[in-house]
Amino acid sequence: MQFETERLILRAWHPNEDARNAMDIYSDARVMNWIEPSGVKDGSIREVQRRLQRYVDQSTRAKNGTRSWAVVQKDIGRVIGALVLATLPDMAEVRPGHVPEPIEGGCSPEYIEIGWHFRPASWGYGYATEAAVCVVQHSFETLELPMLLAVTQPDNSRSVRLIERLGMEYDGMTTRCYGGEPLLLYRLTAAAFDKVERFSVER
Repeated sequence: MQFETERLILRAWHPNEDARNAMDIYSDARVMNWIEPSGVKDGSIREVQRRLQRYVDQSTRAKNGTRSWAVVQKDIGRVIGALVLATLPDMAEVRPGHVPEPIEGGCSPEYIEIGWHFRPASWGYGYATEAAVCVVQHSFETLELPMLLAVTQPDNSRSVRLIERLGMEYDGMTTRCYGGEPLLLYRLTAAAFDKVERFSVER
């Protein structure tokens, strides 16, 4: 599944072809400090290829719409980032006594998070917001999710600002995912989705 916005194309990963550009994302410590608890970065093209192949394999296996998209900047024709929909199965414990009905694949649609990884050279230009809004629209309009989550480290101010631009509401701290690291939890419900700024999206 591919999407197009004014400045971007969101498409499937091509591990062999995309690995060199993706090195700017996954071999940069400024990015990996937010992705990997250890901050370990990919040190070679081969490692990045393996990472991208994992993303492709996970997207292929998923039955609930979760996947990773490569984000291509149109005017330069290169990958500058990634947009991700991923499950957060541990979140069932955040609200004791409330366990929503699972969907195909065994994951609740209420516990799917949105995330993004962008090369530092593309920070500050609104690309992540533009791509994220596209995926938010897809999540509610096509996948018909009742709620979308986002988690981030308290000191990741860029991520916090982006999450807030998406219209997501702060829902407290959580240690229920990603190895127990204390994270800020945000949510956006389908009912509040009409507050999200719309970009022109072609499918």
